[in-house]
Amino acid sequence: MDQDRIVQIARAMCRAARMDPDKPPAIQAIREDMRFAQTDAGESLLPAWRYFQPEAAAFVARHRLRTKTA
Repeated sequence: MDQDRIVQIARAMCRAARMDPDKPPAIQAIREDMRFAQTDAGESLLPAWRYFQPEAAAFVARHRLRTKTA
């Protein structure tokens, strides 16, 4: 149950960042935006939503605690 919700929220966060959740992000472009460009950076093999998964899991955990105490 929580895992499905985490994936759904991570995908929504990815779309909010104007990224396609199903396509791997271009790491080179991300690093250039962050001003840490490296010439050896290629494309990631993971879909973009996976990079939002830790924050989505934290969101679900915080929300779960809030609803249990309310």
